[in-house]
Amino acid sequence: MSHIHVCLVSDQPIPNLTTVIQFRPDKVVLLSTKDKAAQAERLEGVMRKYCGRVESREILPYEISDVMAVSESLMDEHDESEVTLNITGGTKIAAMGAFQSFFTRGKAIYYVNTRDNEIIRIYPEADSIPIDVSIPIEDYLSAYGFRTEQYVKDDGYVYRRKGVTNFLAVLAREHEKLIGSINYLVNKAIPDPDKASYPIDVEFPRKSRIKELCEKLNSCGVAEQVGKTTIRISSQDAARYLQGIWFEEYVYMIAKSLPVDEVRMGVAGQWAVPGRKPLTNEFDVMIAKKNRLFYISCKTSDPDRKKGDSLESVSKEYLYELDSLGDMAVGIFGKRMLVSARTIRNEYVRKRARVLNIDLVDGRNVLTLKDKLLMWLS
Repeated sequence: MSHIHVCLVSDQPIPNLTTVIQFRPDKVVLLSTKDKAAQAERLEGVMRKYCGRVESREILPYEISDVMAVSESLMDEHDESEVTLNITGGTKIAAMGAFQSFFTRGKAIYYVNTRDNEIIRIYPEADSIPIDVSIPIEDYLSAYGFRTEQYVKDDGYVYRRKGVTNFLAVLAREHEKLIGSINYLVNKAIPDPDKASYPIDVEFPRKSRIKELCEKLNSCGVAEQVGKTTIRISSQDAARYLQGIWFEEYVYMIAKSLPVDEVRMGVAGQWAVPGRKPLTNEFDVMIAKKNRLFYISCKTSDPDRKKGDSLESVSKEYLYELDSLGDMAVGIFGKRMLVSARTIRNEYVRKRARVLNIDLVDGRNVLTLKDKLLMWLS
């Protein structure tokens, strides 16, 4: 007997994708209102990786009789098949209509409880099924309309400079002002790494820890040490690394050491926005665990610095950027974190982060980031 799985389309596609990956039905039918046609089309594309037959049928969002009629028609068409319903999405009226039809015909009805990592069978026998799927990061983002174009695939270079990356993290915890000096001096010497004429020499403050840093940069092949505290930067990659990418790599390596399904760094691509020019974005670090996506934004600049003539700190801007992008990319089932290599002292920003449900880790906790991430992921 073939299995036909019916889903109600909404702005949150992950519950539907979860049941399709877990149940692997023979066919998926998406019940979609006219204004959710774009969401349905995106879901069709992703679901075909897990189920070869996927189609959409239009329903009216606030007419229960229409939803019931479409549901009845579906069950009649597939009278010889097992037909099940995922009731997690759709408008309340559409959900009520579909529920009534499937309940009357004695068909199985499911609800996805992502928070508690379970698929609840509502009818006929109440049951809880543990979610046992792993949604790849690319598929998760595709379901929300983001087309991944690039990310770090070969991370060998990240681990080759692990020694200097970890040393920079120690400096961030123990000598925060030196991180500020490194950022400032490299940015001053190389305002635009893409257009710079290399090699370029950068002289740092004459501090013993800076001398040690220069030696490590030299031994790891990031930059040549040409003086006790002077380095020669010969590539765009080295410039970007010292301007802050080192911290992204630090967070990435820690995330890779955790019991998760997938970790990606530097995920870049475009949003599919019908009728508008595509929007481009890049995500620092993303972690996939089961059917949830965790997004980490990594910052090394002074979080309390004011931007231009504004009275607001850049950390507040980071929060709003993370909140906006996080909603678009991870939805209500994912989580977001701002990790700053330097201490965030603005109490308003901390309070605002709690309101926005964004986790914060700063310079005070940078060396215990692994423990923080383990708690966050669980």
